[in-house]
Amino acid sequence: MTIRHFFLGLAAAVIGLSAGTGQALAQAPQPTPVEAYAALPAVSSVAVSDDGTELAYLSRRGEVAQVVVQARTGEILVTIDVSDRRPNRVFWVSKDHVAIESLVLNSHLFISTSHFPQLDIVNVRTRGVARVLRSADKGVINAVFDHWRGDYRGEPTLYVQAITSEGYAYTQDVYRVDLNSGRGRRIATGLEDTAGYLVRPNGDIAARIALSKDSARTRLTAPAGGGGWRTVFEQTADLDGPGIWGFAEDPDKVIVSTLEGADIYLTEVSLSTGEVGERRRQEELSAGPLYDRNQRLVGMGVVGDDGTYTFYEPKLEQAWTTLVQGLPGKRLRLGSFSSDYQTVVVRSEGDTDAGTFYLYDAAARSVSVVGRAYPDVGPEGIASVSMLTYTAADGMELYGYLTLPRGRAASDLPLVLLPHGGPASRDYAQFDWWAQALASRGYAVFQPQFRGSDGFGEAYLQAGYGEWGRKMQTDLTDGIDHLAGLGIIDPARVCVVGASYGGYAALAGVAMQPDAYRCAVSVAGVADLRQMLRSEARATGFGNQSRNPVIRYWNRFMDGAGYNDASLDERSPAQMVSRINAPVLLLHGRDDTVVPYEQSEIMFEAMRRAGKEVEMIPLEGEDHWLSFPDTRRRMLTETAVRASDKRAIFVGVDTYEASGGIV
Repeated sequence: MTIRHFFLGLAAAVIGLSAGTGQALAQAPQPTPVEAYAALPAVSSVAVSDDGTELAYLSRRGEVAQVVVQARTGEILVTIDVSDRRPNRVFWVSKDHVAIESLVLNSHLFISTSHFPQLDIVNVRTRGVARVLRSADKGVINAVFDHWRGDYRGEPTLYVQAITSEGYAYTQDVYRVDLNSGRGRRIATGLEDTAGYLVRPNGDIAARIALSKDSARTRLTAPAGGGGWRTVFEQTADLDGPGIWGFAEDPDKVIVSTLEGADIYLTEVSLSTGEVGERRRQEELSAGPLYDRNQRLVGMGVVGDDGTYTFYEPKLEQAWTTLVQGLPGKRLRLGSFSSDYQTVVVRSEGDTDAGTFYLYDAAARSVSVVGRAYPDVGPEGIASVSMLTYTAADGMELYGYLTLPRGRAASDLPLVLLPHGGPASRDYAQFDWWAQALASRGYAVFQPQFRGSDGFGEAYLQAGYGEWGRKMQTDLTDGIDHLAGLGIIDPARVCVVGASYGGYAALAGVAMQPDAYRCAVSVAGVADLRQMLRSEARATGFGNQSRNPVIRYWNRFMDGAGYNDASLDERSPAQMVSRINAPVLLLHGRDDTVVPYEQSEIMFEAMRRAGKEVEMIPLEGEDHWLSFPDTRRRMLTETAVRASDKRAIFVGVDTYEASGGIV
């Protein structure tokens, strides 16, 4: 549950000051305004139509968010205002219809997820908009947990997975949705343990995925004669159950991933015979399968800083090869492609590119710009990012991403340590608006990929088990020592900043290693581990902690035994405030359903009672991810005011103007 957030506890003139003397440099360039970094992407989720002649995308300008559908000639076909919601992406469901996916705050206590996706369908020709499942032939909850393009009686349709409520029973069912009205007709009813489906384009249910309440037993079942179902694959595991990826190249087979020790294997299982194919060990960590509009497997992505793919469709592979050759030095990600694979959208980044969407036309062998994610951040506002390797105190090789400010020597710099959330997540060598904004103010920014981070292999992830507040924490200061040893940073001028788990790491840093940090900023961070586990238990509705998969998951990382384990207090920052000497700034969204708002309240009250320097900024109407531009601006304004009044306690600056940053 990685979050990207930004604080402005920075010297306004850090680029125009000499760090050692505080003397102004004569011709110091003006940095890019912080609002340029904090803005939501101006263009995102670019999708090309089936025939390649039209584009749909999300557009944001200030407070206004829109879905735009336009012809490739530039003619605007439809514009839909979505400023009143949290739009997530757009995609084509037919040659004439575009779907808008928005994330909606969960108000149903029996659904464990904090947000769920809601779909609206736009008819590009009539400009009509219909909410999916606003009406249905059953009592359905207006949330779409999966969807499949298809047809019904020769007309395009959408099949969706949603929850039906009948009396006190709730089932995961499949509905066929009319694209113009949004009305749903139930075509498949789930059982108590049904968690998902595989649906073919004609609406046939190819398989059901069953999951026990405690998530320990997974079954894949396929239709049997006489209307029954038979199990074709089954596995029991307390955690780390199998992943059902979807159809293989042979549409009769399903790709299943399984974990054995520190190795991940892929297996193809026949739905018609139940035959299990040869297991193949993943040499590289897969980002998942790529499907075309008919659910045909056309490729596989690989997790990493550069977009790497294995293609099974020659036309798509040729288009990708041409783009890689035609855009040298760019980090590319495949976005969308037409039905004939001749029109392809990619997103690029680079040392002078904060994110650009390109459209490739294979027939014309041309590449054109669709839009830029951060148009107000020019090349001069983009700092270099590089991956570093360093060694932890116990000898484990670790990774991290270093962002260095432009125009400053990589020597004796103040450092912002920016650990990611999760903790089973990761950062990338890409344009990170939070890190880039900090670097634009003269700071080196280091994003340590501590053990327990995901995306670097299963062994790397598993090395974090039991190390919450232990080696996962010392991995951060080992990174500081490495950078100090290289002479890049001044170890006496370090602030730790993070969100979610990163917010915990910031608070734990100043509590457990008080000599390492001058300040801490926690955004939606965890402060009391036992109280967090109590909240998780209430939210998931399990009375027995041993059967609660969420509690079992956190116990694995924390090396604890649930919320009754008093040893967790030894790694809870709110229980260790007496050791904190640095000032702390807390920010938290009031509507956060991932890390409860009370976590920051607990930390604030503990520090206030202990007479410690602390400030807390509640973010009204905000969720866990700082999704709304007005709240982001409010956050920036609040922190900027505190910086301009020369206190700037949250960066540990006492004589602000003379400091040139963290002193």
